[in-house]
Amino acid sequence: MSRPDTSHNLILLPAIESKENFLAGFWRWVECLSSRDYRRAFESIYWPGETSWWRRKSSWTPAALEKAITRYVAGPEPGFAIVPNERLVGVVNTAAEYRGATRDDKGWLMAQIPVTNSKLDPKDDAIPLLGMGVSFFVLPHREHYVLSLEIFHL
Repeated sequence: MSRPDTSHNLILLPAIESKENFLAGFWRWVECLSSRDYRRAFESIYWPGETSWWRRKSSWTPAALEKAITRYVAGPEPGFAIVPNERLVGVVNTAAEYRGATRDDKGWLMAQIPVTNSKLDPKDDAIPLLGMGVSFFVLPHREHYVLSLEIFHL
């Protein structure tokens, strides 16, 4: 069964490779997760189909993405992604790992999704957070780059 075409929802990154551009796309994706719009989050990343380097596409759905996020934090309350204050965004950005594309390989980005189950204001510096590691391949797509989920680092 093929998936419907959702390419109009992709997060399109500038055609200029840089850690900053790719992190901007990552944070746009985290904004989808933080609004708990898992369908939009799912549709905003590129799913290339079965390729020689990636064969797990069929297991991901918006519901599977929601399950991965909400069950990450232990406790009676489900976890959820947030966009924290600028200082904490800076911490995540500094720790993120990035590798630009080469002639023989794709670009790659790994960063931590801020996840909590706290009722505190997400911008509060005291909010308890866990970093949920996620990595993406960064692929050329038409005149842009797109993020393609590699794995969650659990």
